[in-house]
Amino acid sequence: MKVLWPHNFSRKVQSSGVFMFILAEAMREVGVDVHLHYTGSLRQAWRLPFVAQQIREMSSDFDLVHAQFGSACALVSSAAKCSRLVSLRGTDLLGSDTGSLFNRLHGRVVRQMTHRALPSYEMVIVMSERMRTELSDYHGRCENVHVVPDGINLTRFQPLSRLEARERLGLGHDAKPWVLFASMKACNPLKRPELAQAAFDIAAEQRPEIVLKTLSGKTHDEVALWMAATDVLLLTSTREGWPNVVKEALACNTPFVATDVSDLALIARQEPSCTVTTADPAELAEGILRALDGPVPTTLRRHVEPMSTGTIASQLHGLYQELLNPQAIASHSHAA
Repeated sequence: MKVLWPHNFSRKVQSSGVFMFILAEAMREVGVDVHLHYTGSLRQAWRLPFVAQQIREMSSDFDLVHAQFGSACALVSSAAKCSRLVSLRGTDLLGSDTGSLFNRLHGRVVRQMTHRALPSYEMVIVMSERMRTELSDYHGRCENVHVVPDGINLTRFQPLSRLEARERLGLGHDAKPWVLFASMKACNPLKRPELAQAAFDIAAEQRPEIVLKTLSGKTHDEVALWMAATDVLLLTSTREGWPNVVKEALACNTPFVATDVSDLALIARQEPSCTVTTADPAELAEGILRALDGPVPTTLRRHVEPMSTGTIASQLHGLYQELLNPQAIASHSHAA
């Protein structure tokens, strides 16, 4: 099976599309011949028809095309002549409604391009059940939609004592409680850093010894140690598909405090150390204090064990087979 993955994740941008590059390797291990195709920046409208034509011509050599993002990537990939599916990862579904006027207008364009591209795809993959509902509500797409979150490397992200993790980071002398802001880019308006700072400041009034850390500038290899070294992860995003940073924290048994995005509320209902609340800094601060004052959790990893990279690769392989040979899949299901 030969599959083309068009994407616009530049390797020159730190942490851009790391999950996709890792998953591509896992797909090859389950027997899928994945070819990554970097479209380049698609912010210039004049480039879209040229890239679309390029993908159309390339597609004749492949069994299917799997666009790795919505918006412009999905739009140009919809020109493929073979079977098509698209993965929507979060902001490409509804765009952004925060930040500057330019950011909000850009978010509206993103949403419209995704909407325009969707009818061309036989299958759509989303990251969470919440995204499946939003896809139906805002884009009217209900059929052939599958929830397949990005996989996580459970070998790299493992539980480790905070002391040992900090020693490996060269910070073993620091015994203060850490609150880790879940963003690789501290200025990203979608992540609402000002809300995170406000929540931390309120929590620090009661626990002045706590320290706010950020993932900004950290490599993906370093992130695993930072997740194990921190006491609680703080996520204040406006929207998320299924935030990889939360998966990574859970894999290390690190609790999270988050705004109500993705399917995180389903986990928080089961875990006293985790909190999902409104974008109220006082409520977020309460969650931080609850995580710091409660017992250290030891079973959070169970929530992401079904999301290992190998498991997700096998799920995608099955969907590829279903898309290419639906009658055979139906016959097998009927026989079973």
